[in-house]
Amino acid sequence: MWFIYGPPTSNPFGRDEEIRTLIGLVKNGQPVSLIGPRRIGKTSIILASLSRSSLPYVLFSAEEFIKNERGFNFQEFLSAYVSKVTNLALSLAGLKFQFTEKTRSYLKQLRELIGGVKIYLNMPEISALIDIILDKAERGKELDEEFNRVLDLPQIFAERLGIERLIIAIDEFQYLKYAKQSLPEIFHLMRSKWQFQRNVSYLISGSAVGMLKEIVSGKEQPFYQFFYSMKVNPFNRETSRNFLKKGFETEGINVSDHEIEAAVDYVDGFPAWLNLVGIKAVIERRSIRQILEDLPRDENVINAIEGDIRKLSPSAKSVLRKLATLGGKGRLKDLGDDVWTVNRGISQLTRYGYVEKEERGIYRIVDPMVVHYLNQGYKDGGSKGAENLAGRDG
Repeated sequence: MWFIYGPPTSNPFGRDEEIRTLIGLVKNGQPVSLIGPRRIGKTSIILASLSRSSLPYVLFSAEEFIKNERGFNFQEFLSAYVSKVTNLALSLAGLKFQFTEKTRSYLKQLRELIGGVKIYLNMPEISALIDIILDKAERGKELDEEFNRVLDLPQIFAERLGIERLIIAIDEFQYLKYAKQSLPEIFHLMRSKWQFQRNVSYLISGSAVGMLKEIVSGKEQPFYQFFYSMKVNPFNRETSRNFLKKGFETEGINVSDHEIEAAVDYVDGFPAWLNLVGIKAVIERRSIRQILEDLPRDENVINAIEGDIRKLSPSAKSVLRKLATLGGKGRLKDLGDDVWTVNRGISQLTRYGYVEKEERGIYRIVDPMVVHYLNQGYKDGGSKGAENLAGRDG
């Protein structure tokens, strides 16, 4: 099927320029920060770039290690880093390693990999490091010192195996901020190691736009002036129009230009929502007008947006709701009488990437579907929305 909602694709439509740029940067050793809101297609751009670069790579998401919203499983993150980099090294050495049990525990995967490292890589110092990590992890000991050495692994493997360049890509990188609970100097350590690794390119991305910008652009932050930042924007009108038109032609669906324009206006270039509109048109065989009328109450939309709203404080939810009633844009003075509450709410919304500041002090909800949902889906009886938009700041 042309239209795919949800999972990323390694062949995204309309992103050739971004992919070419990203490939050129990482091939030349430039660290890159890819920034953009959720459902904009960042991961698809990364997958396509990594695949087309023909370079060996590791890709994983820091979001995977979040626990209890703001906690971070540092032990599993470190185990994942070592496991994925080591598994890549084994494959480059000619061994395709198969884990004996399917498990989400990277610590267990690392335990299985140690044998392959000892037999096929002949790197005693690496084997010893993994043994120490396994021993300390099993005893619940801190792994600060080991993490410092783990950061050297990609460069060590590249040098020993004669690899001119490999890529380490970490999606939703901003969530590593929560790892500071275990290792306060984590970003300082990363910068101090990464900047001297000549055979490794680092690619990070994040959808909590404000948080990631703080990490990579803050003058007091270790990563200041380290990454080249690339912003991923929504499709322009022409690309959105061509995507839908080609998709409907491929699926054998007769949709008028007028209906396509209506869909383009409604979702404002967000690939995820364009795909959802397309899927519903193919499966339900209803008019685009009917699909758009019901879209804010669609289960996929509800689940996606409720997942976003659930993370917000009551003050942020209140500001978001007010912005939606204003059509998605507004000034601070229009968002509530309590200045402290409004500022607190807008700050969180900006950090998480749900709202961005435009010129002349105007704030705008980034995802148009959030506006549609809060004005229609929520209003028409979204009990979850009512529950999530109520409460008291903690």
